[in-house]
Amino acid sequence: MRKRMFIFCTAVLLLTACTEKTNEIVEDPKDVEQHENNDLIEEVISKSLAVDPAKFHFVIGWLTESEVIYVEKEDGHYQVNSFDLESGQTDTLYEDESMIIDVLIHPTKKYLLLHTSDNATSAIVKIVAMDGTVLDEVSVASTELAIEWNDINPSLVLLTAFHQDWTFDLFLYNGKETSLDLLAIEEPFPKWLGEDKIAIGYVDGHILDGGEIHIYEHVTEKWGRLDMSGVVYFDTYGDTLLSVKINEESDAHYTIMNKDGLIHSEWTMPAISNYSEWVIPEIEWSSNETVFLPATEKGGQLDELQSPYQLIRVTEGRQDVVADNITTSFLRCSPSGQKCLTGYSAEKLIDVKMRTETTWLTFPE
Repeated sequence: MRKRMFIFCTAVLLLTACTEKTNEIVEDPKDVEQHENNDLIEEVISKSLAVDPAKFHFVIGWLTESEVIYVEKEDGHYQVNSFDLESGQTDTLYEDESMIIDVLIHPTKKYLLLHTSDNATSAIVKIVAMDGTVLDEVSVASTELAIEWNDINPSLVLLTAFHQDWTFDLFLYNGKETSLDLLAIEEPFPKWLGEDKIAIGYVDGHILDGGEIHIYEHVTEKWGRLDMSGVVYFDTYGDTLLSVKINEESDAHYTIMNKDGLIHSEWTMPAISNYSEWVIPEIEWSSNETVFLPATEKGGQLDELQSPYQLIRVTEGRQDVVADNITTSFLRCSPSGQKCLTGYSAEKLIDVKMRTETTWLTFPE
């Protein structure tokens, strides 16, 4: 069954064993910080990685507090590699003859989900253990593929398969049952809310006015909705939901709540639009109560912004600026939230505690 495509909110990401390797490692100068509360001087030493631009593809994110994983092509094979910022060691976690289009890291850090493809009309999704073992895989006919992996149960994956005319089919893949079921959901970008619920944004009027969040329980096939309206953006983490509304002062009002609607925290930030919709930068979750997100000091139209983006950490509604002048194209933070990667190629490393920024990834000519 094909359905009409409708985009609810802002930017959408279309997701279209171990071998030691040798890369050029460059040691950065020591960064020194004098702590305000005592005379302790803390030295931070990090390694940088020089990669061949012709082989490098993209950075995926953090595997541990010091390990970052990325994709490159070597001798005709696509490789998922790790780089340790402390030791400078690189390893190959997995390699594939097919093109690796995207990789997701499960919150447990025990599994990777790979979107691979050999042609323009199909995709193969693989779940891989950290030792390189392929645990599961499923093939889907599509020209583009959006993937939503369940944070709690890694066997559950939502797959939105787009066709050449941009109609789509939405599937639920259950690895434990090896089932691929077509869902009667008419929006292409749902989010998991816990293990049994799926959250779907629904806008009846103009997208600038926001809409509602409907809930589908895939086991019982029951529908419901959350008691809220005017939602212009939402995201989920485990069984926690974050929603954004625009208040009377034209600020973005953020709310974090559990799946039953109990509010945990709220805060406001400047709102940005591009005339046709609200522009909400991607949010990076550190825990149910802590998120990182880019924001500007003042709101307004996107093409008229005067102030650069800052990286803001919000914990239980309290905002803290941890970096200035960042790009919004990429944001991934380590499991503890002490380090974040930003930049167009994720080449910048932000130490949240020390408020420093270094370049860990270089592309020599």
